Amino acid sequence: MIIEANTIAILTIVVGVIALFFFIIDKYPMETVSIGLLSALAFIQILFVREGPFDIEGLLSGFANPGLITVMALLIMAEGMVATGAIRALAKIFDLERKINTAVLFSVILICVAALSSVMNNTPIIVMFIPLIAALVEKSNIDIRKTLLPLSYVSMLGGMTTLMGSSTNLIGAGIVYDFGISPIGLLDMSIPALIIAIPGLFFTLFIIPKLLPKQKTLKNPFARDARQFLAEIEIKENSKLLGIKIENNNINELNSSNILFIQRGEHAFYPPIESLSLKLGDVIVLGATRKSLEEAISKLGDQLQPQLTKDITSDNLDEIDKNLIKDSRVLAEVLVAPSSEMIGKDLEQIRFRNFTGCIVLGLLRRSRMLKDRVTEIPLLAGDVLLVQGTEESISNLKNNSDVVLIDWTRKYLPQKGKLFRSSLIFLTTILTAASGLVDLATASIIGASAMVLTNALSINRAANAINRRLYITIASMLAYGSALESSGGAQLIVKNLMFFLNDKPISFTLCTLFILVTIFTNFLTNNATVIIFMPIAINLSYAFNVDTMPFIITVILASNISFCTPFGYQTNLLVMAPGHYKFHDYVKCGIPLTILTWIIYIFFIPKYFGY
Repeated sequence: MIIEANTIAILTIVVGVIALFFFIIDKYPMETVSIGLLSALAFIQILFVREGPFDIEGLLSGFANPGLITVMALLIMAEGMVATGAIRALAKIFDLERKINTAVLFSVILICVAALSSVMNNTPIIVMFIPLIAALVEKSNIDIRKTLLPLSYVSMLGGMTTLMGSSTNLIGAGIVYDFGISPIGLLDMSIPALIIAIPGLFFTLFIIPKLLPKQKTLKNPFARDARQFLAEIEIKENSKLLGIKIENNNINELNSSNILFIQRGEHAFYPPIESLSLKLGDVIVLGATRKSLEEAISKLGDQLQPQLTKDITSDNLDEIDKNLIKDSRVLAEVLVAPSSEMIGKDLEQIRFRNFTGCIVLGLLRRSRMLKDRVTEIPLLAGDVLLVQGTEESISNLKNNSDVVLIDWTRKYLPQKGKLFRSSLIFLTTILTAASGLVDLATASIIGASAMVLTNALSINRAANAINRRLYITIASMLAYGSALESSGGAQLIVKNLMFFLNDKPISFTLCTLFILVTIFTNFLTNNATVIIFMPIAINLSYAFNVDTMPFIITVILASNISFCTPFGYQTNLLVMAPGHYKFHDYVKCGIPLTILTWIIYIFFIPKYFGY
């Protein structure tokens, strides 16, 4: 029986090594390898059904792990913050027009990213701040390669400082909970994490950009889309543009837009337009990129739409407007189909809004730039319409034979009217978890539910916020961590480590563990690493008969040190394509930063733990 038990432990370790190999070569999707790992464990359970130390119920328990559920709930909350424009509002605090030194502004942005990453998932933060960095790059004519990798690094350094700052931390806390050890508090790891993160932050700000090579010849991937849509803005009583004086054919509120003419009654004002004050009823006809129109919608709201006289008699317009206010608003592009009945008719005649529930905001004709009122131009096959509608109305366009929905152009617009409620929910969740009134898992689940129940986030968008690939991968790796523990594999590894670490002080063991985990986390994912090494670390502390917490925090901190490869951490992958980074760029910058964390850990962290 002892031989059979050892066989199960060895088989479990071998299966894990094989999975590790497939993770490293990165030939197959991560979730495919994870499901294969889960299937292999189930097969071992079938082979050793009598003596099998783990059953199928135990393997599947990872899908209900509190740490994993917390990660998914926080992803929903983060999506709620993005949906209501909270992150965008934070990003816009940095006014690029102010006369601030570019290096100082860039440093301030990165420090703020690190701070934000300590209290929410860093992936949406990186997604929202990449355009801000791109705008800074475009304005200051600096190399984008020297900006985006530091952005990823500081988000990782910030994320390791609190329990809810990283999915790695939460997954590690979930494993600790399964071992029956006292739960990790929100700030339990903050002091040792800050000891590592603060020097790492300065190194990232001042050294990493110098290590990255210059490559000015590369085209900035964030250069504005040059396509010019034809759009209209009517000046109404509540318009922010009412009374504004046009100087040099430009309006500050409509950046990067080209005013074609201004219609006032029967008279039209054409460029150059100087010292013209906008009056009630004026119609601004302009050419603008989609990016510019999105910014204008953010500032002006529903004023950016053509006024169709035939819509006035429609009975369902009030209902359409109410739906747009209540539901998530989506921006998308549709192509006029070759056999469309819309061909040869203008927007007044087709009454697009009445029949689809979507509003046409702009018109693009690839052959030439149009210079007439949007409502007066007969449509042609191939014309592109920029439309706004609810999730349902945009999706229904797929069934409309007159237009072809360009699916990848769909984008959610921030719902600023719901900004207060989403921010209140998010802050309440953080404060209740930090104060210890409720545990983080409970607080995050309640917070995610509140986002949906208060309509700050639609149920469809909440479902899409849950990363299914991440969920399957983490749950499968949790099953492996459980199997490694129950099969005796973890104890077998610990026994061999104890032979190497025999008569070595605890401080040496902690430092060795930290270095080992930082190496593995760069080849596995950060979450997979914490799942594999947490049971080993806990068993090591049992073998030494010492407090488990230093070992637990060591594994969590080390698992976040994924600087050397693009696939070690999700934010590294996010910046790889837009920053034109190669694998060797991560190695060149990541190795010195990782060695710095080793030095800091070796000299300071064991002393903090009392060893």
